Amino acid sequence: MMWAHSMTAPYMNPVCNSTNGYFDSTASEYVITDLRTPRDWYNYAWNDSIVGLFSQCGRGESLVQDDRGRRFHVASNRMLYLRDQESGAFWNLNALPVHSSEGAQCRHGMGYSDIEMEAHGVSSVVRWFIPAEAPCECWHVTLTNNGSDTRTLDLFAYMGTSFDGVLRPQSYYDGHGAFHPDMDAVSLSKLHDFQDAKEVRIFLTIDRTVTGYDVAESGFLGSGGEMFPDAVARGQCGGTGSEMEKSCCALQSEIVLAPGESVTVCMLAGGVVQLDEVAALRERFLSPEKMTQAWQRSREKIMSLLGDGCIETPDPALNAFFNPWLKRQLSLGTRWARIRHNGFRDQIQDIGSLASFAPEEAQVQLERVLSFQYPNGYAPRTWLGGQILDKDFSDNHVWIAAAVHALVMETGSRDLLETMIPFNDGSEGTLYEHVKRSVEFYDTDRGPHGLLKIRSGDWNDCLDRIGPKGKGESVWLCMAWVSACSKFADLARLCDREADAAQAESWAAGMRDLVDREAWDGEWYLRAYHDDGDAIGSSKSDQARMFLLPQAWSVYAGAARGERGAQAMDSADRHLNCKLGTRTMLDPYNGWDPRVGLATTKTPGTHENGGVYLHACTFKLAADSLLKRHENVAFALKTILPFTEHTERKPCEPYVLCNSYFAIEDSYRYGTAGQSWGTGAAGWFYYAFTHYVFGIRPQWDGLLVDPCLPPEWKQCVFHRRFRGTDYEFRFEQVKPCGSVRKILVNGQAIEGTVVVPDGSPQVVVDVILE
Repeated sequence: MMWAHSMTAPYMNPVCNSTNGYFDSTASEYVITDLRTPRDWYNYAWNDSIVGLFSQCGRGESLVQDDRGRRFHVASNRMLYLRDQESGAFWNLNALPVHSSEGAQCRHGMGYSDIEMEAHGVSSVVRWFIPAEAPCECWHVTLTNNGSDTRTLDLFAYMGTSFDGVLRPQSYYDGHGAFHPDMDAVSLSKLHDFQDAKEVRIFLTIDRTVTGYDVAESGFLGSGGEMFPDAVARGQCGGTGSEMEKSCCALQSEIVLAPGESVTVCMLAGGVVQLDEVAALRERFLSPEKMTQAWQRSREKIMSLLGDGCIETPDPALNAFFNPWLKRQLSLGTRWARIRHNGFRDQIQDIGSLASFAPEEAQVQLERVLSFQYPNGYAPRTWLGGQILDKDFSDNHVWIAAAVHALVMETGSRDLLETMIPFNDGSEGTLYEHVKRSVEFYDTDRGPHGLLKIRSGDWNDCLDRIGPKGKGESVWLCMAWVSACSKFADLARLCDREADAAQAESWAAGMRDLVDREAWDGEWYLRAYHDDGDAIGSSKSDQARMFLLPQAWSVYAGAARGERGAQAMDSADRHLNCKLGTRTMLDPYNGWDPRVGLATTKTPGTHENGGVYLHACTFKLAADSLLKRHENVAFALKTILPFTEHTERKPCEPYVLCNSYFAIEDSYRYGTAGQSWGTGAAGWFYYAFTHYVFGIRPQWDGLLVDPCLPPEWKQCVFHRRFRGTDYEFRFEQVKPCGSVRKILVNGQAIEGTVVVPDGSPQVVVDVILE
């Protein structure tokens, strides 16, 4: 045997990697021990109808959405307060201000967040979560009297909202609110299209007798604001309703605690159409026992979806991050895209990654998203508010072939390709037909050089004014189409459709020739052409002289001829690498350019305009792995991951990826992280890391083994399930930068580098690298 001991045990202990907290792998939680984080560190919870985010102090918003993208906001903030009736002292159970409670901590978990604290002799544990199948948040509050005297307390629950409009001076607000004593609830309603209704409402309800309420925000907050509400200070809510004014949902209830006694209070906040739905939700969830059971069901469903696949590497923080936070983050994208809207391309990319650990769920989400595709193969940018919004983007449908290819190779099922799925006009086609039409569309959508039209943006939606006249072209999109054609050809042959496969391969070969002839700039590939034929991303350009994306995709997609892919990647390393990672471009735009668009409005060194944009960095990670550039792989891991210490600052959450790091030289913002959670970097990092760094790639006849490990890794393990079998891949890198010398399956050496499934329940694969 290769291993003298299991690598698993040491990584089950808490892993400290931040002054603010640590990974607790036994509970699949990140524990924030210092709530004064560099910025709010969020956790997300969701089901098919509602999504919410919760900071380390419980702050954040939530919204509900129907299947046509019509949505409305529920919470914009959540606050809980206790007030001692005898002394008049009051405090906040969100641990705000953050210095108000010694020892307060937050535990972000899979679909829930707990805040634990003690103040004024009372311990509290607040848990917020979203149940598996209901349009509501669950608020579970446990209070314990640690003193020797009986305490009579008032609990105040407050939910701020933008449901009726955003708070601003002298504004108009929609809707009206009221108290419902028969349900111990307050609600706020307004006219709004949702499902089959014309009116919607939000609510807050509690499992105890209500002794006070407010729906008018002025009645509860007054002039004190959320940190010092007038109602809490005076010890009594105002009993206000709400009519066309800024509103909230606030409830008050009395709690008597004997010495040592604990009491649990349960609340629900959510969005519904009919008021009687609130009563039904109360019946389902509103007791300590029912709410605990709902939390258990939710967590069990999440952990079942994420599966048992895990890694064991020399980096404990990486192991804790991967198992299960990375998978949790990318699964958000398969259902809620980037939250702001329902991005077709965002979801379809993440679904391709989801397929490798949750293929059944990936199929469900794939069929849902593909139902928005047009029958001509084109796909829209998004859908929102009951409308399909095209946005004239060029790349939405280029991702379809890869996602379907990933699912079919994972499952080994040809029958999937015969699944009937509607198009957005109500007509239907098989899954195979959806892929075929998406690939075919591009052959007739070309510009003057024979390259593919960029339209109003491709992967980089900030290049939105390159092709308004219909002549601008995207070099990167051509490379992505080469990859899509190759994957479609694989699917066609599985279905014995040789003519389709030959056509796709012909398109790919022809586009490789065009890219070689029209897009090679001498040391790297161009990025695009303007409507007027001027090149973008050329060494001759005044600004934006090279872009990362086409250099990485020339290798990843197999679009480069000869050594040009390697040469282009050399150029990227030479010109784009910095301490923070790999920048998106050389010499970013420095001022508005109407021939380029939104990218030129961004400060040089931020996001797509020369920042370290992690989505693009994950493409490079895959390409470097294919080129067997082990040192580059190590560099990528150090710069992409949110918890490494080699850069000046990474103020983002250590347990999820952000979308970018600001590379603004000589600025206090240098190293600042962009938005977290909602980014394509999560799905693509998972995909690049598992399929190209570990190098375990599903194909029709089994699992290809083609790793490119960081040179310092002597041993590592990758556990994954494939077609009903649990595989344990154990890598031993005898010398740095090793390549595969031998593969043993259950102790027996095999020929080649493909592990063929044999139906065994468990398989151990030893991979020797020298």
